[in-house]
Amino acid sequence: MSATFAETVTRDVVEPLKELCELLSEEAAYAEFAWFSNVLAMLNDPADEAAVLTAVIELSKCAFLGFFFSHEAAEKIDGILERAITLSHTMSASSEPTASH
Repeated sequence: MSATFAETVTRDVVEPLKELCELLSEEAAYAEFAWFSNVLAMLNDPADEAAVLTAVIELSKCAFLGFFFSHEAAEKIDGILERAITLSHTMSASSEPTASH
């Protein structure tokens, strides 16, 4: 049985973002922590496709904000972005109308 959209968002984006925020907090990267925490807050309802898409778009901006990340944090961010972008492609593909039987 395949995971629901909300379960996929939680597994692929929400949980890794929580781990990233913990790491950034431990590293005392407070501006980065605050920014990613805000993105995490956008995902309060992982079933809300519009909110998820907004969060994915926001995540894609992180490379342009002048933040500096540890190697470990950068790897986590790359993985989150990759999964989030894949997820956004799935959303746009699944939102197309289907033929009725």
